[in-house]
Amino acid sequence: MKIGVFGSAFDPITLGHMVSMEMIADRRGFDKMLLIPSSDTRIDKGRQLTANHHRMKMVELAIEDNSTFVTDDTEMKAAAWHSYTYFTMKALKEKYPEDDLYFVMGADNLPGLPNWEYGKELIENNRFVVMGREGFDMSDIIARDALLTKNEDRFDCLSKGVTVETSSSFIRSRILNGLSVRYLVPDQSLEYALENNLYSEQVDE
Repeated sequence: MKIGVFGSAFDPITLGHMVSMEMIADRRGFDKMLLIPSSDTRIDKGRQLTANHHRMKMVELAIEDNSTFVTDDTEMKAAAWHSYTYFTMKALKEKYPEDDLYFVMGADNLPGLPNWEYGKELIENNRFVVMGREGFDMSDIIARDALLTKNEDRFDCLSKGVTVETSSSFIRSRILNGLSVRYLVPDQSLEYALENNLYSEQVDE
């Protein structure tokens, strides 16, 4: 099988996530998209993430009618020092040894990729599908970085053809302030978030 690996905090999952994954899966012929929520032990996210079980439940509710999308808790279960993307991809390749895995990422993350924890190892041992984002010239970003240039054949860069890029932080802020996020978050996921008061107290940027 050809599998896309889509990692995110999913705090919460948004319709932007859903549209991006659907476009990528369709255009690159992925048989499966693995949704990998970040562990709440990650210290590089800049804030404390909502508890693992809440974020996983929101993702499960969002994708329950799409058989191509599958949740995976590999990173959530990893020890804190193994919760970085390099180790997640290594574990997934051991879990799916007969399949072709591609790490799916946004172009906004491409410039900083070489500086990720274990970024060099991640780049040299994996294949990537990079989704275009407004204001980011993917070819230029790769050309300006020696490590990315050296591994250019590992990067499949494409425009999604549709722009639905609502940030999770924007959604958390609107919920905190009692504003509507209808049509920004999958209905079942939003209902779960509101029922459990996940974003009603504070927003950490």
